Amino acid sequence: MHSPDRRIGQKIGMRLRNLLKLPKAHKWVCYEWFYSNIDHCLFSGENDFQICLRESFPELKTRELTRAEWRKIRRMMGKPRRCSQAFFNEERLELEKKRKKIRALQQRKATDLTTFKDLPSEVPTQLVIGTKVTARLRKPSDGLYTGSIDAVDPSNNTYRITFERFGLGTHSVPDYEVLSNESPETLSILSFQSKFRPRLNGFPPYSSDKNPNYKTLPFSRDPLLSGSIVNSPMLIPTAKEGKLGQFPVKLLENMVLVTKILNAKKTCVQQLKTMNSEAEKLNSFDETLSDNFERKYAHILLDLEKLNSDLQVYLDEMQACCQEIAPEASVAAMLTPSLLREKCKEEAKEIVARHNSVNMTDKGPCRNPRVLDLINDLTALMLQIKNLADNDHSPYELQVLEGTVQNIKKKLSPANQQVFQNCVEVHMKQIEMGLTNINLDKLVIGPLGND
Repeated sequence: MHSPDRRIGQKIGMRLRNLLKLPKAHKWVCYEWFYSNIDHCLFSGENDFQICLRESFPELKTRELTRAEWRKIRRMMGKPRRCSQAFFNEERLELEKKRKKIRALQQRKATDLTTFKDLPSEVPTQLVIGTKVTARLRKPSDGLYTGSIDAVDPSNNTYRITFERFGLGTHSVPDYEVLSNESPETLSILSFQSKFRPRLNGFPPYSSDKNPNYKTLPFSRDPLLSGSIVNSPMLIPTAKEGKLGQFPVKLLENMVLVTKILNAKKTCVQQLKTMNSEAEKLNSFDETLSDNFERKYAHILLDLEKLNSDLQVYLDEMQACCQEIAPEASVAAMLTPSLLREKCKEEAKEIVARHNSVNMTDKGPCRNPRVLDLINDLTALMLQIKNLADNDHSPYELQVLEGTVQNIKKKLSPANQQVFQNCVEVHMKQIEMGLTNINLDKLVIGPLGND
């Protein structure tokens, strides 16, 4: 005997099976309901409208508004540009950027956690060998099939999967087409922030008035106090005037020094890779790291920090020489995007000094150095935006713009930082997005697949 519900279920199941035999219906089901582990956390969060509300109206806490109020908010946001090729290219590019950030967290390769603010609070861990998964296979048969992971290849972000269906065999599948059958383990972004040691941007971890021959501090328990290279003087090139082969001698000397620093930096990075592998091996056996190992590791980090500092000095000098050799605006903008910030700073100081010296009838000029410094920074920020909007710009220049905003924010008190975030930083995000969209049509993004 079969119950009516069972017969109805079998009847519906037969219809669905016949429907899913159609190629277009099968693809529609995959696109609509199949989300890989790396994509599920990105698409299961806030929708675009909620994100726009949070970024554009940070002070709007309530969501219970009248229809007229919602209509006004939608009018202020503008009409979304959906279903255009530029929109799809932008969404694909943004999705790929977030995937790369999640992979960096999974592989413990994160260097600056301030760039991970656009990710959800929980991200999935990398799948391990033996995990039962459902994967999208393209060849020899297109569809969703179950199997188990045999190997993980982080170099090209794929899993080696042996499929259960007879005849399919073993194939490498991208991580964005693999879904674990069980709920995956997740990593908290806050846990990374608590363990991450931020870089000291612009502030060296040592005093510049140290003697070059200063001996290493005898602290055996603190590996960061055992470095010596940070106290060594920077090798300043003794550049001579004149040219050699139509090039300035100073430029050639700086190029040689930069090449040597890059080779030394490559050696440091290789040493760090070797020591990281050794540390992972020791941790897998629950063995503690020796003091000598920690001291050597910290010494390499300090060497790398000193190399980066010297490299920046020589690169700035090379940029100045390139400005003299190729003063054209387009070449200068391509070679020296950071010079735009310095140029805007100088122009802002002149503007503020000129207007601040004018005698006012009701009150005198501003003499508070901190207020003047803030006015100079904000004026330079507006000039920088104007220059980026009027001329072609590179993605690196937009990063420089974001760095300018962060530098201004760091100078403020905690109370004023919140005001700056609500009144300035929110609008700067919109401006950066607009500047990014200006040249978005120049990006060439290939097809994601044969579908």
